Amino acid sequence: MFNHIFITLKGYKKSYLKNDLIAGIVVAALTIPVAMGYAQIAGLPAIYGLYAAILPMIGYAFLATSKQLVMGPDSAASAITGSVVVSLGIALGSDDVLSIAPVLTFFAAVFLLLFAVLKAGRFASYISTPVVSGFLSGISLSVILRQIPKAMGVAIPDGSVFSQLWGILSEIPVLNIYALLLAVGTVLIVFFGKKFLPKLPMALVVLILGTVVTYVFGLDQLGVSIVGEIPKGLPSLMIPDLLSFPNLPMGILSGLIIAVVVFSDSIMTAKSFALKNRYDIDENRELFAFSAANFLSAFSGASPVSASTSCTASNDQYHGNTQAVSLVAAGVIAVVVAVFSGLLYYMPQPVLAGIIIAAVAGVVDVRLAKSLFKESRSEFWIWVISLGGVLFVGVLFGVLVGVILSFVDVIRGITAPTEAYLGKIEGKKGVYDLKSHKDAKPIDGIVIYRFSARLFFGNIDLFSKGIEKALTPKPKAVIVDASGINNIDVTASDSLEVLIKSLQEDGIEFYFAHIRSDVEQDLRNNDLGSLIDSGHTTKTIEEALLAIEAD
Repeated sequence: MFNHIFITLKGYKKSYLKNDLIAGIVVAALTIPVAMGYAQIAGLPAIYGLYAAILPMIGYAFLATSKQLVMGPDSAASAITGSVVVSLGIALGSDDVLSIAPVLTFFAAVFLLLFAVLKAGRFASYISTPVVSGFLSGISLSVILRQIPKAMGVAIPDGSVFSQLWGILSEIPVLNIYALLLAVGTVLIVFFGKKFLPKLPMALVVLILGTVVTYVFGLDQLGVSIVGEIPKGLPSLMIPDLLSFPNLPMGILSGLIIAVVVFSDSIMTAKSFALKNRYDIDENRELFAFSAANFLSAFSGASPVSASTSCTASNDQYHGNTQAVSLVAAGVIAVVVAVFSGLLYYMPQPVLAGIIIAAVAGVVDVRLAKSLFKESRSEFWIWVISLGGVLFVGVLFGVLVGVILSFVDVIRGITAPTEAYLGKIEGKKGVYDLKSHKDAKPIDGIVIYRFSARLFFGNIDLFSKGIEKALTPKPKAVIVDASGINNIDVTASDSLEVLIKSLQEDGIEFYFAHIRSDVEQDLRNNDLGSLIDSGHTTKTIEEALLAIEAD
């Protein structure tokens, strides 16, 4: 059985049980407060966040190959859902959202299944870190902006960033001081709790404290908004009503965007923890698991689910060994929903808002932005555009721009690859980048050129011009460090043949050094085998230099 389902439980040991139980309880404690908040971001009643954390967790564990990843409600997927609801002219929190959100979740699940069937797991690596960080940072800021009115105890209609900011400023004179104190206190307690008591689920602690304080002091009578009546019992399964969706093409497109966000963020999270703990995951199998989790969330009437980085990190911190952690967490949450949901009646909305603000604030990756600004301005502007698109134009637009920028960045990386001219440093072996090493000097009469990308029709002109730029004064030979070239297509081979003939006519020898065997085969397939047969392909640059000296 464990070869096909519950794969991570294969070879389960008794020694795992204690850590898996503890980690599962901690994951549940972390999930309960943020899941309820994320449900409200999507426009659903808070209880639907817990619905999204029961069957989806079990469904993911059923098919997962990641031992530690935890699925559940997510800020990005919830924010996209809420954005679609608003764009359809439907008020967040209204009954209409109950039919809208599951349809979006269903379409996201369908696209994730399609990605799995098409074996698209490898494409996650093509969505660059600046893009992912940029739109997640933008989504986080938009979520924080929407939580501030709840933290102030005021109501502001949904709208643009500017209208939201103006609404917040205009409502300052009539804010509810009790609500603000609860929200600020929550943010501070969660923030400092993470720093000084990292193993304590501070979000749940502050949620319980806030609920008790609200009940004891009657803060709901002083204008503090509470969650109110929460239905008892597990979710009733439903089939999403696709035909009742107000704008089906928009729903399908939104489902695709949500699927891309879930796909990229979840795969990256799963891979990072697998790398850290030295085990392998099957990326396409993970896509099937993501799809199953979202189908079950749709049938639960809830919003899309994705990887929970914070819960996965806590699972790792408490040394969870298998997906038994998700099963335990789902069981704990199910018990809370079935038996204890009535205790959440006095749960204050400002505390939920504070928990969400504290949870998503850390996603705004200012450190990466500073690093990109220093090291790669082009990637920095990709980060800024992704963030700005989400924040100022809308979540849907921002995610679309982010995905497009990812592929533009990939194309840019291929068509404008890293190139360098190399030389020697006196007293040292090897060759060095002349720009990066001030004490490196070019070798008299020899050009050593490094080009790091596959050679194809889109960049062969750049390659040729890179060599031609170095031909003044006229050298004796050109050596290409081909360690970064993994393929040469037909068009590039034709242009390369013309370039080599031109060099030879001018009495300049041409060598490929560090050439790979598959690239040698490309040369033979494209009528450039004479380079190999004449000894003009070498294993190292030193061998090429010796061959030039011998001539």
